[in-house]
Amino acid sequence: MRTRTTAEQASRRRTINPELPRFVYPNGNGYRALIRNGDKILYLGTFDTPEKASEAAERVARELRRKANPHSKRPSAGGAKGKATPGRTAVKRRRRSA
Repeated sequence: MRTRTTAEQASRRRTINPELPRFVYPNGNGYRALIRNGDKILYLGTFDTPEKASEAAERVARELRRKANPHSKRPSAGGAKGKATPGRTAVKRRRRSA
């Protein structure tokens, strides 16, 4: 991997509104979410807050990464879904009438 000079690193930093999250740009009264995928620019829409725009962009970026690396090993989130935990039953109990 080639090391970059300080000038090259500075040129790659976000220069327009560095306090905004990545993929998010100001757009009139809202915030625009854009992702570059190869030579294409995917416009995801205009949102009221930068957080909403960032959330949408991160979701799409995750999906694009998943499609680009379909066989990469990812740790499972949580555990097996839909299975009862040991020591508990999945049977619904009826209320006793008094």
